[in-house]
Amino acid sequence: MPGQLLIVEAGSSTMYELPPQGQVLVGRAPDAQVKVNDPLVSRHHARLDVKDGDVLLVDLGSHNGTRVNGERISTPRRLISGDTITLCDVCLLFSRPAGQSPRPIFETVEPLRIRLEEETERALHTRRPAGVLCLRGTFPLVEQRQQLAIRLGPLLRVEDVLAWEHGGSLLILRPDCDQEEALQLAQQLHEGVQSLTTLRIGVAACPSDGYDVDALLGGARAAAEQASEGQTLPAVRAMKILNVAGHRIVIADPVMTRLYSLLERLASGDIPVLVCGETGTGKELAAQALHAGSKRKNQRLQSINCAALAESLAESELFGHERGAFSGAVATKVGLFESASGGTVFLDEIGELPLALQAKLLRVLETKKVIRVGDTRERPVDFRIVAATNRRLPEEVAKGRFRQDLYFRLSSAVLTLPPLRERQRELAILAQTFLSEACQRAERPPLRLAPATLDALLRYQWPGNLRELRNVMDYAASVVTDPVVELQHLPEPLSTTLQEQWKSTEKQEELSFAQLARTIMRAPVANKLDAIEAALVTEALRIAEGNKSAAARILGVHRRVVERRIDKHTSPSE
Repeated sequence: MPGQLLIVEAGSSTMYELPPQGQVLVGRAPDAQVKVNDPLVSRHHARLDVKDGDVLLVDLGSHNGTRVNGERISTPRRLISGDTITLCDVCLLFSRPAGQSPRPIFETVEPLRIRLEEETERALHTRRPAGVLCLRGTFPLVEQRQQLAIRLGPLLRVEDVLAWEHGGSLLILRPDCDQEEALQLAQQLHEGVQSLTTLRIGVAACPSDGYDVDALLGGARAAAEQASEGQTLPAVRAMKILNVAGHRIVIADPVMTRLYSLLERLASGDIPVLVCGETGTGKELAAQALHAGSKRKNQRLQSINCAALAESLAESELFGHERGAFSGAVATKVGLFESASGGTVFLDEIGELPLALQAKLLRVLETKKVIRVGDTRERPVDFRIVAATNRRLPEEVAKGRFRQDLYFRLSSAVLTLPPLRERQRELAILAQTFLSEACQRAERPPLRLAPATLDALLRYQWPGNLRELRNVMDYAASVVTDPVVELQHLPEPLSTTLQEQWKSTEKQEELSFAQLARTIMRAPVANKLDAIEAALVTEALRIAEGNKSAAARILGVHRRVVERRIDKHTSPSE
């Protein structure tokens, strides 16, 4: 038997056994072998071609389309066990009998990504979890992969999705699976294939590790990379910790991992480095890491905040002065550049440096000599320059507020630190790490974050980045008496912002429903239900600025529902 279809429609389900050979018509027509009642389904909607054990799905030019695993098909699609076929509001699940063939595995990650996007969207509303596992081992040959698929088959559910990715790793998505269940599955996988190969497995789960698809996949991959042979490692432990100048730098996000890998390579050289990023993203920590990994690490790191330099005293602070050079210069003073000779100079907020000092700084960088205020002698200096800014210096150059020649001199290498809101893979780990450190400093038992609290932290925009997150965790460790940090425990500025966002959403909803009421009242009686549906989808898309996923979250439905409703109200039904 080539397989069977589980047909789910209007709350009921039936099973259809596919024939050994031939064609199976799907639609509303009386001659359809798989007959459905949804009026949005075309009379002759799709066809299943069964031949030599293969099952091919063909869309017959239907108005509302045929989707496999959420993807609308335009050409015939070979089905594998576990594929979900969607015809408007009808769902058909294709499966083969256990042991009939090896467990089907996608050859690319894209189908798994599509399903994972669906699961993360659902988790936002229902809190239903999803687990992602990354399996690394030695199975380069086709025969070995087939053997692995056969071994995995009895351990997996029909709704699980498997995909090979570049490099030979195997990804597994299991819906309705939290982190604990995913870890249990990983143990079963180890035991099931131990005579074939030794695995290293990384596990990530939604929502505990976030809602971002790339963050979840990246977390599982990073955990598998760091795991030992025969070991399973959860994503929350797949992080690198650098101890630099008394600070612990937690690196988990793939972007940050690549950035610090580049930073390690740059540290061994001596070229100027420009570190860019918003306030609080960790620019000074990056500069400290550069210095700590350089040949100058045993010498001084001189940090200078250009924004804090008084313009009248800045030249004296940087270059030094001779006794009597100006009123109040009662003694000779060595400047900051001279005092850092042999080490590294970190110029923080370089964009705030006055233009006159920019010219003098450029001369020092080019000649490697300084002249103290009130002196004529040039004194040699030897230091590496690392600068940082939260400004867009090319724009500042275009506006005449920053010297172009100095910009080119400082930007031999540019590191751009992403803001915290774009580091979903790291945010949950950093929040719990900062909270644990704060509890240790407060000499109190450890706290954990409630799921709703983590959800709020992941949705918040974090204008203060790492600095703001650390402050929030310090606050929680100081005032929360319960063992769990709930949403109401968050400090006032953060809770107020979240409440304002909620009120803004409520106002938008009030306006939307007022417009919706007017639309419905203008519609003919026979079309009022369609008018309600169309107006809801239209308003949700307007609020979401055309983003279908966001519109689905507003409506509290799945993205595919929004897509089907868009198709319905823009295409005539057959």
